[in-house]
Amino acid sequence: MPHRLATLTLLALALAASAQTSYPMITHTHPVAVQRGRTTTVEVSGQQNFAGVYQALFQGEGLSATISPTGKAVAGKAPLVRSSKLQITVANDARPGVREFRLASTIGLSSIGQLVVSEHPVIEEKGDNNTREKAQSVSLPCTVAGRIELAEDVDHFRFTARAGQTITFEVQCARIQDKIHDLQKHADPILTLYDSTGRELAANDDTYFADPLLSYTFQQAGDYIVQVRDSKYDGDPRWVYALLITDQPYASHVYPLGVQAGQRVRVSPVGSAGRIQPTVELTAPTMPGIHEVILDTGAGLTNPVPILVSSLRQVQEQEPNDQHAMANRIELPCGINGRIDAPGDADHYVFAAKKGVALRFEVKARRFGTLLQSGLDSVLEVFNSKGTLLLSNDDTVGKDAALLFTPPADGDYMLRIRDLNSKGGPAWVYHIEAEPARPDFQLTCDGDKAMIGRGGRVAWYVQLTRTGGFTGPVTIEAEGLPAGVTASALTIQPGQTQGVLVLSAAPDAALAVAPVRLRGTAQVEIAGQKTTLTRTVEPAQEIYFPGGGRGVFPVQLHAVAVTEPGDILEVQVSPSEIVLKPGGEVRLDVTIRRRPDFTGGVSLDVRLQHLGRVFGNPLPAGVTVVEGKSKTLLGTGNQGHIVLRAAPGAVPVEGVPISVLANVSVNFVVKLSYSSAALPLSVRP
Repeated sequence: MPHRLATLTLLALALAASAQTSYPMITHTHPVAVQRGRTTTVEVSGQQNFAGVYQALFQGEGLSATISPTGKAVAGKAPLVRSSKLQITVANDARPGVREFRLASTIGLSSIGQLVVSEHPVIEEKGDNNTREKAQSVSLPCTVAGRIELAEDVDHFRFTARAGQTITFEVQCARIQDKIHDLQKHADPILTLYDSTGRELAANDDTYFADPLLSYTFQQAGDYIVQVRDSKYDGDPRWVYALLITDQPYASHVYPLGVQAGQRVRVSPVGSAGRIQPTVELTAPTMPGIHEVILDTGAGLTNPVPILVSSLRQVQEQEPNDQHAMANRIELPCGINGRIDAPGDADHYVFAAKKGVALRFEVKARRFGTLLQSGLDSVLEVFNSKGTLLLSNDDTVGKDAALLFTPPADGDYMLRIRDLNSKGGPAWVYHIEAEPARPDFQLTCDGDKAMIGRGGRVAWYVQLTRTGGFTGPVTIEAEGLPAGVTASALTIQPGQTQGVLVLSAAPDAALAVAPVRLRGTAQVEIAGQKTTLTRTVEPAQEIYFPGGGRGVFPVQLHAVAVTEPGDILEVQVSPSEIVLKPGGEVRLDVTIRRRPDFTGGVSLDVRLQHLGRVFGNPLPAGVTVVEGKSKTLLGTGNQGHIVLRAAPGAVPVEGVPISVLANVSVNFVVKLSYSSAALPLSVRP
């Protein structure tokens, strides 16, 4: 995707909305739920332009779409269309749950949208149901597709329950707003259950982060009402939700949370499924990571429930272990599975360690934006054998704690895990990776999509996080690019933590869209043995906050589209190879070639910036832009320059790729960036 940047300068404000080319920015889909084995018409709506949409990409398998025509779109002359209608067909065996999707048009590639696939009949909210007397009748099991469209909107649904029947209610609302590109306020839904007289029986808020979950066993047969509203009585037409109402086995979590890859294991469902069948046997997936599994209780299948698959040997907490003297002894490396099953509980584990051999402990339980949605807000602590606290941590990754502990002497040490707020319960499950620290790395990519006009280029910024003492190079490769699209070579060198990958579309490339995957490969040495590590690059979609601040949010559906030419056809830079001496400067002369009908303002940069914050900087350490000697605000012109300087102590490097961006404003916040070819930069004494 061309990256979107922003500035608060008066010039940028004057140039806002000067772009003639944009892309669909999805804000909501209604109905947001579709049923397996059915074809459903949905309307995808948002900002900017949905003209010329011709294809939908879906995360996973089992979904396809027919697109209703939205008018011919040519860059600079597209009719303004704010939504697109899709006939979505869902296979009978499609995996239930939330799916990401994108829409491709002839002029752009959309931001992420989300859709709920239901195994139950989908009922669309209809008419005025703002009071209990006007409650809409529904039959179980079902998924209600509704929206909290106005302030003080309160939706009511009437259903019949049998005596002794357990019914589960789950709302997907806030979770399907998290990845929206530009939604200035978000819903905070709450569930309330009433009997036929209007007496409140139960309520829930914020089980799955901001989304509620409620399970209730009815003592008497009769009619009941469930209410959905925003906790602050706010509303917005874009606040769509999917309300699951089911009497079938439901599992919010499983215990143990972690299982060893490929092993046959028994797990205990948390939720109504656990009352039907206390333990369920399953074969763990073979690929490490977070997966969803469907449990067979013997009385029916559950909803998909998250499970963590690990390559480590797994151990399970043995109660009582809530005091130092009762600690479970563990042998590293292993994965520790436990549960803070009551308020005030704390779990203790004792382990032997060697002086100076670093150990890594990382909790995986509750991480915003992932399927890990335990109730636990973890705190990790390490004590010596005398009970002295040596190290503690909270909130390293989301609400999950992590520690890197280097023992000061041989001997036994104690690991304790507890909830920060001393809460606990059946859903407070956790998994701890406990192992000697070893060289490793993680990769993310900003951005999450590329829309490349024929003959054009787009830059992606790959961020590298090194762990366990890893210092080596990482080579990045792209898989699945559309025909006619190529990626520049990128190896992130020792001492660097990021790099730029330039995607180029051939002038004769056909309009096309495809999901892609970036991978990083490196050689590491573990226990004296050289090993090749391969890690998938996680794409991050930009998110705009109130006031225009930019953030990034992890997504799954990385994609590239070839489109009609955009506002900038080419960014030319001279020299094409950059050589700097420590303490020296080089001037890059930049010429942009515009589409003939585009006369808007353009600015230049070699970094991905927003409001003064740098999100991507491919320049090697010690090399900077000399702002006072650079001409980066072109206005309606076509030529500028950027001066780079190497600090006197800059470390020599060879062939580090950079590129020059030509930025075009779409509105007061969003910009599109067009890239030059990759330019090798060297610092030579």
